[in-house]
Amino acid sequence: MLLLGPILASVGSSQYLVTMITRALLLLFLGQETGRPPAKTTDATNVTAEAASVMTGTFYLHSSEGFDSYLAELGVGYILRQLASLAFPIITVTRECGAPPSAAPPCQWEIKTDAGLRAHSIVFTPGQQVEDTTMDGRQVVSVFSVGPGQSLLEEQRDLGGGPTTLLARTFTTRGMEVAMTVNGVNASSVFLRN
Repeated sequence: MLLLGPILASVGSSQYLVTMITRALLLLFLGQETGRPPAKTTDATNVTAEAASVMTGTFYLHSSEGFDSYLAELGVGYILRQLASLAFPIITVTRECGAPPSAAPPCQWEIKTDAGLRAHSIVFTPGQQVEDTTMDGRQVVSVFSVGPGQSLLEEQRDLGGGPTTLLARTFTTRGMEVAMTVNGVNASSVFLRN
């Protein structure tokens, strides 16, 4: 119980709570967003604008399976795993491309995660290496690629000699599913679209 007070105070002062309240009020007064049909152009990462519109947005955790075992396999300590199990992260995926697409450099993507107690952001261009510090403190080199369908694949190679992690984010009009694998231990999370 001693740990719960600071956690609630931190969550209460975070952008997470403000975002959740704002989202609830907007849904209450405006209803669900209907959206408009996207254009069908492509960018330098060979993602159509239609696919990119499904692959970008804000997503809220709905459910997870096997996450504690996955974190344990990564060497994450018990207390941090317990805190992670209490978090309801908000993930925002954006893509920034120059115009016109044929003359533009490759599009840059960004994945922002707000877990209440911690926030994380990574900016990348598919196919290029990016050094990063994960939310659990590991120093990694990540390589992202656009996978089949509407998916982003990420390979995280631990710079400290730890295991390589594979993450597959698959996007639908309903949300995002994240499949995580490390040393044969699998976990999955389902996020719903805002």
